[in-house]
Amino acid sequence: MAASTRPLGWVTRDAWLMVSARFLRTFAQSLIAVFFGIYLIELGYSLVQMGLLVTIGSVGSALFATLIVFIGDTLGRRRLLIGFTAMMALAGLGYAFTERYTLLAFVSFFVGSLAISGSGPRGPVQPLEQAALPDTTTAEHRTDLFALAGMGERAARLVGTIGAAAPAVLVPLLGVNEITAFKLMFVVYAVLMLVSGAMYGLLSPAVDSGVSGGGWRNPLRLESRRTIFTLAAVVSVDGFATRFVFFSLVGAWFYREYGFDVSEVAYVLAGSTALNMVSLWVAARLANRIGLLNTVIYTHIPAVAATIAIPFVPTAWLAVVLWYVRAFFGQMDVPARQSYMMAIVNRDERVAMASITNVSQAAVGAATPSLATVLWQAVSASAPFVASGALKTVYLVGLYMAFKDVHPPEEQERAERKRLEREARRTGSADA
Repeated sequence: MAASTRPLGWVTRDAWLMVSARFLRTFAQSLIAVFFGIYLIELGYSLVQMGLLVTIGSVGSALFATLIVFIGDTLGRRRLLIGFTAMMALAGLGYAFTERYTLLAFVSFFVGSLAISGSGPRGPVQPLEQAALPDTTTAEHRTDLFALAGMGERAARLVGTIGAAAPAVLVPLLGVNEITAFKLMFVVYAVLMLVSGAMYGLLSPAVDSGVSGGGWRNPLRLESRRTIFTLAAVVSVDGFATRFVFFSLVGAWFYREYGFDVSEVAYVLAGSTALNMVSLWVAARLANRIGLLNTVIYTHIPAVAATIAIPFVPTAWLAVVLWYVRAFFGQMDVPARQSYMMAIVNRDERVAMASITNVSQAAVGAATPSLATVLWQAVSASAPFVASGALKTVYLVGLYMAFKDVHPPEEQERAERKRLEREARRTGSADA
């Protein structure tokens, strides 16, 4: 991978393909997620039936994400990325061409669970991408690439959320009813997924070189199993803590506590999403200076402090400022942690690491939103914020204690070079 002086010249063709495919997939998912529940209600299904479909999708998603632990490098990452993305396209067509609940449930479990359930693990594509991305760049730019992919994903969510208003335009433009407009959006979703799958098909064999074609993998026999399961356990605490302060709850909190209207809440949340995007690139730059694990831990400290303080400040503007502080620092650990996870295990163990941590986070966090609302009602509006901050503190302490002596290879090499340089300077001074 030759160096380049151009901006982002270090991003290879394979990397651009994967980042672009993720952007398209996230954009398509965001389009559907906004009106998915409304569509089901328009079809005449109850809130309970809607919730059941989401649950069915979550179970299916967890199943496929777990399956990837065993077969992620057996069939080949590129082949699986193409196959699972094609299944997502089938999900869109399934929702577009059938209204029968049993068929919708079937699609949600076997296909739709990978795309539009909106809850639980996000299926097998995410860990497959996370494992393959480091193979498209050098160790020097691995964290930069995760930051770039994360920024693209968040941009896609913003654009997709805005694009979800398209049905309101299609109804008068095409002279169709709202349900038909929703069905057309599912078709658009399917097309976008097919384009995303085609991008994965253009990946070079390098993303599979040296890891595909093996047998069934038993995660309990992996060389790095202790590292993988320890990190999964620690990260699951973070997943549990994060979901205490989710967007819908924050919106309701600003509405109840300070009388914000819907548009004001939307502006606040959109601003925090934009800050998330900026912070990811800052995190990559910081990680190259102070190390991946230090970036994960140190950047989270102000986010934890802001989270706990938000419900206790006396004015709305100060609450918004603290929410933005949390938004900026609260996601800076993502690219650093993803890069760290992929660096401290062997190349053929990356899919297992990504899949196991993904499933563990989602499994423990699935019930957290419900628990957060119960805490709000039973204790106080501040309880979810305090609980999130307290659990985040446990996560940070646990992560530091368990992994303070585990360093990525490039950081070990950097430390060794600095040690040799110091010794050379001392030797030179002594000779003089």
